[in-house]
Order: sequence, then structure tokens, then C-alpha cells
Amino acid sequence: MRLTVGLSDALRITRALRAQRVDLHSLPHGELQAPDPSPAKRWSAQAINCDALLLSEPPSPGEPVEVIVSRFCKAPRTKLLHASTLRDWLLPQNSFIRVDDEIWIPRPEMLFAQMGSLLSPVEHLALALELCGTYTLDAHEPNRGASTFGIAPATSEEEIRAFLASYPQAHIWGMQQARSLAPLITDNSWSPMETSVATVLSIPVTNQGYGLGPLVLNKRFAGGTAFVGARTSRVPDILFAGTHVGFNYDSSDHLPIDTIAHAGLNLGLNPGSRARERELDRATRDARHKFVDDRRRDRELMAAGLQVISVTSEDLYEPGGMDALARWAMDRIEAEGARNLLAQRDALTHQDLARTRQLLLWSLLPGRRGDMARSELERR
Repeated sequence: MRLTVGLSDALRITRALRAQRVDLHSLPHGELQAPDPSPAKRWSAQAINCDALLLSEPPSPGEPVEVIVSRFCKAPRTKLLHASTLRDWLLPQNSFIRVDDEIWIPRPEMLFAQMGSLLSPVEHLALALELCGTYTLDAHEPNRGASTFGIAPATSEEEIRAFLASYPQAHIWGMQQARSLAPLITDNSWSPMETSVATVLSIPVTNQGYGLGPLVLNKRFAGGTAFVGARTSRVPDILFAGTHVGFNYDSSDHLPIDTIAHAGLNLGLNPGSRARERELDRATRDARHKFVDDRRRDRELMAAGLQVISVTSEDLYEPGGMDALARWAMDRIEAEGARNLLAQRDALTHQDLARTRQLLLWSLLPGRRGDMARSELERR
């Protein structure tokens, strides 16, 4: 069997490879491969290698595998595969990646462009930040599964923009939306929650975002203060490009409070246990160390001339929480004279837009709240 897989199926494979810490740049690159059921003579359920496609269930007419062909006449004659055409002669060389002997997928820049045909602008930009970031969502359950962190980026803002700008004749569904989002793409997102915050802050007001992009993520600033405990450098999570204003995201598990509670419970169940006493003491010290380091981070960033405040997970889940933070950022950005944000401020005054913005943010978050928000947006 040989297939060039596209769209959501290619994205699933891309995420699975990244979760295995495979550097996509190191895989063999080549051209669009025509579908071939060999050694079978025709396409059938038995001819499709589900393991190679990383499928948990065999494809069906209701859920076919998305494949790419250069012409409709080359499309596999089976309802188990859904073919999209792509004029490969208009594409640059080496636009596809060989996953193994049987499966090829678009390289990440092309995959990003293709996904614009399926995703809303906010989902599309979030995908770009994921592909350019150092994490990946779960391949099979991106909204609920475990993410993988500390991995090599699949691509970069420079590579995506070069692909979009250099090949205006490339006929790819989703290309128009991809080009409109290109100025907002930024490298180095470290987590899905960071991407969620950055995406809604960046997306234009016309797409129900805050219109404050582009952003700079996790830029390292050299230290230089004489404070006790000062580090040689600090990294604010989010900065608004061209300003000294930004946010740090502190997640619900940022301080290990649950670890202290667990250690305290263990000591209560084992009174007098020296091991449990040491466990509680260690958990308490770790939490205090993290708290102190956060306060030192804040003052060192301030000493470096930055205005960076914390965003908590509660801010994201509480209605209006992100609006209040965006309003603070607009005040500081305009005070610096960096931008005129009249349209962005006006959007904050409309209650119907506020509800949509909140749903967009929630739709990017994991868990039940995210599921409900995505369902409501689909019904609109």
C-alpha cells in the first residue's frame, strides 16, 4: 500500500510523530505519491494498513481516510478513502514527508494551509502556534488527551510565511485564510494554555478576538539586577510585539498546593512517621521556593522595564476575566504610544461580542467547558 494522507488524518500522524519526539525536518522529503494498493490488486478494508495510518479503528464509508491525489482520475475507487486534488506541479519540490514505506504526509507548512479549509480562524491560528511550538496535543484526543512537552518545533513562523508567500499559484483549499493569519503566527509556544491565551489575544476583532497581535512568546531577557536571588535571565510568557507590556500564565498547578495537601493527608494517616514528616516538609519548601521565585521574576522583569502581570487559569474560565486583562493591556500599550487601539476598545463595550469572545477562548480549553463551548459555537 502507498498513500499520501491529508487534512485531519495527516494532522493526527504529525501529532503522533511529534509525541514520539521525531524531528520532522529529519525525515525524507519528496513529491506527491500516487495511491497504490499493492500487493493487493484493488482497494479494500484488508488492503489498508491501519497501523501505518495510526488508526484505532478501520476506516468506513462514514469515516474515510483523507488522501491527496494530483488528479481525480487517480483517486482510489473505494468509499473507505476520500480524495482531494492538489496541483502538485505548482508546489515546491519536497513538499511531502515520508513517514514510512507506505505513508506520506504534507510537510507542516502545507498542512497548516490545508487545514484552513476545515478550521475556524481561531482554531487555525492555534494550530499554527502548536506546530511552531515546543509541545503537541494528543493525536487521537487533542481536547482531552495528554500533551507532550519539550519537543522540537514542527516548523517555524519563517518557514510558514515563506511557503505562503513564495507560491501564490499553489491551489490549496484554506490558503486564503492561512495567508490572512500569517502575520500573527509566532514561534515558541510552550503549552496549549499559553497558545489559547495568545490566540484569542491575537485574532482580529473582525474574527471576535481582541486584535492585539502580533505577539512575542517566551523571549529571554538577560538579567542585570543586584537583587538577592536574581537569575541571569528571565522569560516572560507573552509580550505584545513592539511594546514592553505582557502576561505570564500561571496554571492551576503552578504552585504545588495539591502536593502539600497530599503530604499532609499522608502524615495524618501515619502520625509520628518521620518519612511522612519529611515528605510534608519537602512539599512545603518546594511550594515556598516556587512562590519566592515568582516574586523575584516579577521584580526582575519590572527592573528590566517590562510591565508583565499574571494570568491565572481562573481568569480564563471566569466570564469576563480575559476582557479585564485585555483592557489593562490596551491601557498600557496606548500609554507607551505603541498603537492606536480605538477599534479594539470599542469591541470590548459590546456584550454580544463579549459572549462570543468568551466562547472562543473556552473552545480552546480542555475538558467539559471546552466541549460545551465548541458545541455552542457549532450551533451558531
